[in-house]
Formats: sequence, C-alpha cells, structure tokens
Amino acid sequence: MAPGARDGGAHDELGPMPAVVLFDVNGTLTDLRPIGAPWNRPELGPAALDLAVRTAMVDALLQTGARPFSDHLRAAVEVVVAEAGLDLDGIDAAMAAAATLPAWPDAAPALARLAAVGWRVVALTNSGGRAGAATLRECGLLEHVELVLGVDAVASFKPHPSVYAYALAELGCSAQDTTLVATHPWDLAGAAHGGISTAWVTHGARRWPSVFPSPDVEGDSLLAVAEAVVARAGHRPARE
Repeated sequence: MAPGARDGGAHDELGPMPAVVLFDVNGTLTDLRPIGAPWNRPELGPAALDLAVRTAMVDALLQTGARPFSDHLRAAVEVVVAEAGLDLDGIDAAMAAAATLPAWPDAAPALARLAAVGWRVVALTNSGGRAGAATLRECGLLEHVELVLGVDAVASFKPHPSVYAYALAELGCSAQDTTLVATHPWDLAGAAHGGISTAWVTHGARRWPSVFPSPDVEGDSLLAVAEAVVARAGHRPARE
C-alpha cells in the first residue's frame, strides 16, 4: 500500500448515529463515463465533471447567482473535448447522456441497506432539485430516496458552507446526526467543515488528499460504504 493510502475499513470506535444519510449524485450514485461515449473516451466524463465543479466553485466564491450546473458541465465538456483534440460535434449527444446517466450497479442495494436500518436517505446534488430528481428517476434510484435537495435553493454550489447548512435546516437535523456519502474529496471536505460525518466511496481512487480531513469511513463501492456507516454506528436504530 502506498504511503498515505487508506485501507477502506471503518474506524474502530463507534461514531455518531446518523439519523440522515446524504448522498451526492453526480459520480457518486451515477456513472459519469457515458458522457464520453460520443468519442469512445469514457475518461472524458469524470474529467468534465471535475472541471465543471471548478468553474462552479468560482461562481460560488464570486456569488454570481444561480447559473445552473448544466451550464458548467456543458462548458467543461467543450473544454476537455477540445483539449483532447476531438470533434465538438458530439457535445449535444454528450449532454443528452449526462441527463440519463446509469446508476452504479450497487447503488440501489446501498440505499436500501441504509433505509432498512431506519435512517433517512436524502440526495444532495450540485444539480438543481428538479434536475437531480430527473437524473435519479432515469436511473431507477428516485424511489430509494426520501427527498432530493438541489443547490438552486441557495444559488450556490457545494462545497460552499451554505449548501450543507441548507440541507440540515431543510431536514430539521443536526450535523452530528448526519453523514454525507460522496466520491469527491472536495464535497466531503465541505461537509466536514460543517460538522457532518463523512463517508468516501472511492470508485477506484487510490489516495485521499492529505490537505483535507480524513473521511470517517471509506470503501471501494457504495454497498461497502453503506455497511461501514452501519458498522460505525454500532447497528443502533435511528433516533425518532
């Protein structure tokens, strides 16, 4: 194991019991690779999302308003495709794919596992609430979440603190009773800053950025992370 790499297991001590488990959507519950399908370059999907998040962060820092995340994603796809020396004619097809991304194979079982324990399962997405719900409906996951919260409600983007504060207020829960599951370290860093517990699904990533607080649990798949969250809480029932 490389220095700084993590073993994916849950911490030994019991953590706070999460009355609510928040899930990021884009890249965490859904597979981004089809975005690159028009060019037979699956790696362009994750690359485009990474760039879209960076430009959205600029909007958040500058407080420029409620530009939809889809605008950032389209601009990012254009950039990564151009940088790869590929034809831009596939942009519309890529955006159509982005609207109908498939779920990771173990996404539904992971959501069901947490709901079975008695916890509220909620999506928190950089897409708008309606767009996020549409994405989850298309991939068959909407029935597994209680609610879809979008950043359009606060005209900002994760990891701005206002997004996580909005989620807590909307759900009527405290940070100590909440866990965020995400594949993006920047998202988990934002949640940790607000006192929310963090669960990292690596989806193949090998190393956690050492500048961010370490995640409370991690695993290489959604189901592994769900089991780790349950184990960390000591299989305690959710608070009423």
